[in-house]
Amino acid sequence: MPSPKYKLVYFNAQGRAETSRLLFAAAGVDFEDVRFSQDEWAKFKPNTPLGQAPVLEVDGKQLCQSLAINRYLANIFGLAGKSDWEKANVDAGCEVISDLHKEIYEMVFGKDDATKAQIKKKIIEETSPKLLGFLEKNAGSQWYIGNSMTVVDLTISGLISNLIKMKILSTVDNYPKLKAIQGRVEADPNISKYLKNRPVTKM
Repeated sequence: MPSPKYKLVYFNAQGRAETSRLLFAAAGVDFEDVRFSQDEWAKFKPNTPLGQAPVLEVDGKQLCQSLAINRYLANIFGLAGKSDWEKANVDAGCEVISDLHKEIYEMVFGKDDATKAQIKKKIIEETSPKLLGFLEKNAGSQWYIGNSMTVVDLTISGLISNLIKMKILSTVDNYPKLKAIQGRVEADPNISKYLKNRPVTKM
């Protein structure tokens, strides 16, 4: 039986598609990484299920919603957790990170500089400490849960990088377990290769 043909369609940015790209990299599975600019979005938008991106195509069938895409790929690639309990905790961790991402997107796309600054202040002083504190408290000694890498570890690694890049965090020393997870993820040979060749983008 031939392997599925995967196509991931998203802006030329990390954003809501980067965990999916990391999943493909970690699994060593080829996919078509279709990236478009903001100006090109109007051409792609009518061909998406909800007028949103990302969209994953599997042998021509479309799947939307980033968390659903990540969960699907994680299950296919064996990166979703080994037991029902592990899988539930992986999902919970990913949803916590999604809550933080929502505020970050509100900041990035705020209507003016004052609004952006206000949201950023809230993220730095309230949201980030609360949600990163939850992840740090619940993380295991090696990986977030279990004894092998899962999708939540990939998501944590990407989150930490972006928080530092956006100057929401200056250091992750207050979250030693999350810092260690990021290090283990980036040391993975497949991930390391992907990161070295990843297109440089603003977000």
